[in-house]
Amino acid sequence: MSTIVARSRSAGTLLPMEIPASIEVRERTSVVLTWPDGSSTTLSARQLRLGCQCATCREPAGMAATAAVLSGHAPVEIDHAALVGNYAVSFVFTPDRHGDGIFPFDLLRRLGDGDQAPEAPA
Repeated sequence: MSTIVARSRSAGTLLPMEIPASIEVRERTSVVLTWPDGSSTTLSARQLRLGCQCATCREPAGMAATAAVLSGHAPVEIDHAALVGNYAVSFVFTPDRHGDGIFPFDLLRRLGDGDQAPEAPA
């Protein structure tokens, strides 16, 4: 199993971070991460856009902009995806071209487990 080491924010200890065996963007609407144990995580473009943890999206104006995009008529899609080192993926979303977020693999797994960022209403 491939792992890297990440520092825990709370305790300052080093924790292993699992690296997906594969990452696939499907039809611009979702991403599927397959983990070394054979399990998979599927996240919609909407879930990812809502789960963005960048500084802009965490501010009130950014939260309002995200809400406007998610409630609009244009579909939220993944326009581009790229690996960030060996610990994360970055995405560019349509229709707003937002691409500031970095999604560490452990965040993607948690989002898939439903621990953060529930789906927003259409």
